[in-house]
Amino acid sequence: MEYYETDGDTNGQGSQKLYNREVLKLLSRYVLSYKRHLLSALLLVLLITGSSVAVPWILKLIIDRNIFKQGRVMDLSLYSGTFRKPLHLEGNRYFLFQSQLKQFSQKQKQKLVSGGALSSTVYLLIESPSFDPEIKAKLDSFDGHEEVLRFGEGENPLYLISTAVIGKFTVNEVFALRMLDLRNIARYTVLIALILLGQFAASYIQIILLMRLSQYAMRDLRKDLMDHLLHLDVSYYDRNPIGKLVNRITNDIETLNELFSSVLITLFQDLLMMFGIAAVMFFTDLYLAAVVASTFPFIILFTIMFRIKVRNAYRVIRTKITQLNSFLNETITGIRIIQIFVREIRNMMKFKARNDAVYHAQRRQMYVYAVFRPLISFLRWISIAAVIYFGARGIGLDRVSYGVLVMFIAYVERFFAPVQDLSEKFDIMQSATAAGEKIVSLFRLKRGVQQKEDFSAERLRRFEGRIVFEDVWFAYEPGQWILKGVSFTVEPKRTLAIVGETGAGKSTIINLLSGFYTPQRGRIMIDDIDIKELPSETVRSNAAAVMQDVFLFSRTVRENIILGGEYDASRFKEITRATHTDGFIKSLHKGEQEMVMERGSTFSQGQRQLLSFARALYFDPSVLVLDEATSSIDTETERLIQDAIRHLVVGRTSIVIAHRLSTVKRADSIIVIERGRVVEKGTHDELLRKGGIYHHLYMLQFTTF
Repeated sequence: MEYYETDGDTNGQGSQKLYNREVLKLLSRYVLSYKRHLLSALLLVLLITGSSVAVPWILKLIIDRNIFKQGRVMDLSLYSGTFRKPLHLEGNRYFLFQSQLKQFSQKQKQKLVSGGALSSTVYLLIESPSFDPEIKAKLDSFDGHEEVLRFGEGENPLYLISTAVIGKFTVNEVFALRMLDLRNIARYTVLIALILLGQFAASYIQIILLMRLSQYAMRDLRKDLMDHLLHLDVSYYDRNPIGKLVNRITNDIETLNELFSSVLITLFQDLLMMFGIAAVMFFTDLYLAAVVASTFPFIILFTIMFRIKVRNAYRVIRTKITQLNSFLNETITGIRIIQIFVREIRNMMKFKARNDAVYHAQRRQMYVYAVFRPLISFLRWISIAAVIYFGARGIGLDRVSYGVLVMFIAYVERFFAPVQDLSEKFDIMQSATAAGEKIVSLFRLKRGVQQKEDFSAERLRRFEGRIVFEDVWFAYEPGQWILKGVSFTVEPKRTLAIVGETGAGKSTIINLLSGFYTPQRGRIMIDDIDIKELPSETVRSNAAAVMQDVFLFSRTVRENIILGGEYDASRFKEITRATHTDGFIKSLHKGEQEMVMERGSTFSQGQRQLLSFARALYFDPSVLVLDEATSSIDTETERLIQDAIRHLVVGRTSIVIAHRLSTVKRADSIIVIERGRVVEKGTHDELLRKGGIYHHLYMLQFTTF
């Protein structure tokens, strides 16, 4: 079973409802897209339920009408009342099976017997006997006695044989007398086998349909959720860990799948089965049905108590699991720091404490299950014992037949099976509700700028590359301004360098230019068009960024450079040579087909940086952004990168952010940012002559190095 952290609630005190209307609405939207599969599955549920209810009923018929065919003779000339479906013998005389005698009370039966309307003798009904002359002679020897009665002439007479006399016949003679009953039993047995075979086939098809339906629905849900996540603003990803979002698309959706395939349909089937069984029991024998129904209040009480207890235990488990997952993520991410500072034992002790907390929480939940399931089992056996006791008394009083007793025992078994499974369904429903609420909360998030259908031509055009910032103000948090009235212009195919201390707002300028955020004041223009009027796809298809922290995918070197674009071998070779990645690629065992480990962990910082340059050049943008692209590298690699930069900036508008001022010396213009404001502008030589902040930074770096 999976447990999930609570969004915005580190204590795990989120919603603990057994169901959520919005979650069910979300699930229904995708499930109902495949109505044919759903309706077919529901029809099969009706078939499966009907067959499960029918088999005990058929067993009752076999026992009452073919095994224990006992009853009494009723003379309607001496009785003015009516009764259900009597078997006509002759004249005014009818045969009442034992199951039909329950409509009379004990006093009524005694009165009918004393009045001659009902025979005092209990008979066994023999229909269409098959016997030799010796058996016939034996039957005729009882002619004129009350022990054996014959009705009808010809080859198929009816015989009523007293239960006291039947013992005078041998086993073979009894078989001969009851040949029709044996044939009927064989027919019913074949019917039951066919029903069970049909039930098996229906269950198989239903499972296939449900699995196909649920997988279709979850596939569509995953696709829509992924599409939604791809269009959320980058600010959302700044505030939410990646692992949590991956969990939403994988584990949480799989839990919803389990809710539909293992709970909702089976819950419908279980409820239908329980209502069907209850209806048949009350229709067949109100007396025994009331005996079974006496346990219903206890079932409801125990179920409510279980739900309360397991909900509380589940909430604690979610809290502890969340804390454990957070600790594991932090530990594995920072494993190098832990080992460098020899904190393995201390972290292991912290893990042990959180792991023990999960263990104790799980154990408390286990105790809840350990009480609930035996209680339901106890109620089931109490019901069966009560049915046997009161049913046996009913048989003695001619109020209950043997077939009814067997049918009720079978129904009690079937009735309590779904109740015992209820504990597992509670687990799945609570997990799915928690997971579904988080998925719904994701869909509630506002998407970024929507792509405009009529911008297809605009999307394809290439920018000239004129960039203008006009009095731009921006804050990630209200009131905490990062940029304060920033204004500058970059002419097409020119290079602008931005320098300043850490936290001055340099990278924020790049985020705004890329359309990741929208300024609160001012505007940003590209080719004299406000960036707000341009689809983000248009902006990003014309701009490429080389960041300080290079991200490489777990694919081949070639795929990391072309990023799904069309592969041109000659262009690829030219670009790798220009960015000095050709020598590095040739040194790899499989060359450009070498697989990159996660985030390029087996490559050096400089090698990853060179690959990012090759990627940017292959993308061929009209606007290029270099954000701290030469930090954390050695002098030789920096020389290669500087040469690569010269190839990158040719023929395109470029914005270069760097701490190393050697990188920006050749820029056409330089701006200096301090505390979110542009404090200096000019070329490298002009800023040095001013003797301001840029001059100070330059002298500090080159004096030190």
